Amino acid sequence: MTLPQRIVIVDDERAVRQGLSNLLQSAGYAADCYASGESLLENDAVLRSAAMLIVDVRLTGMSGFELVAALKKRGAPPPVLFISADAEESVLWQAISLGAITFMHKPLDVDGLLELIHRELAENRR
Repeated sequence: MTLPQRIVIVDDERAVRQGLSNLLQSAGYAADCYASGESLLENDAVLRSAAMLIVDVRLTGMSGFELVAALKKRGAPPPVLFISADAEESVLWQAISLGAITFMHKPLDVDGLLELIHRELAENRR
């Protein structure tokens, strides 16, 4: 029996974390949730086992972009999917410049999200 792939969610909105966690677990993934980038950076074991990160751009404390930049300094992070309620095009381009696999606007299209995650993780089995 193989363990489910682990997806780490970083969002300062509890409802978003819980909703994404429930969605991912119902799709067969393991999910870990963090309310801030700082709290994720303190947990190396979770980072090493993560197959993907879903990161909100605007977090309390360090931003999602700052989090991914900090992770890159530590080595190659897992694939990152940025989410945000912010519709500015500059946010999209900043996400792409950091190497994000995609950027999705809130509210999220859950079917599109699951399809993207499944495709990405099937191609990059970690």
